[in-house]
Amino acid sequence: MRQILETEEYVAVPPLMYSDPFYRIAYLIKEEIRKYKWIEGEKGRKLSWERARQEWTDAYREKFEKFLIDTLHFPDATLPEEPSEEGRAKPGDKNVAFVPFKSGA
Repeated sequence: MRQILETEEYVAVPPLMYSDPFYRIAYLIKEEIRKYKWIEGEKGRKLSWERARQEWTDAYREKFEKFLIDTLHFPDATLPEEPSEEGRAKPGDKNVAFVPFKSGA
C-alpha cells in the first residue's frame, strides 16, 4: 500500500486487490492528498507530490483515519443464525410479502 501513496500517478494493482479494505483506504487517502494539493495550488502554492503528502499526513491523516473507521462498514465475518421454526415466516402471514420464485428469467 505504501507504493500507492509514493507517487501521484496511477499505480497498477492486481484486480484481486480492489476488494481489499487496505487498498480502498489507501486509495481514499490518495484522493484526499490530491484534493489538498489542488486546493493549495488554487491558493498559489506549487507543491510537489512528496511535499503535499507530508503536509496532508501531518495535518489531516489522524482525523481522516478516525473518520473512516467511524463511517466505513466492515461486514462481520460470522454468518447470521438460521431462525428457529417458530420464528420463521409462513405463507399467510399478513406482515410478510411472499414473491414467487421464477426460474430461467
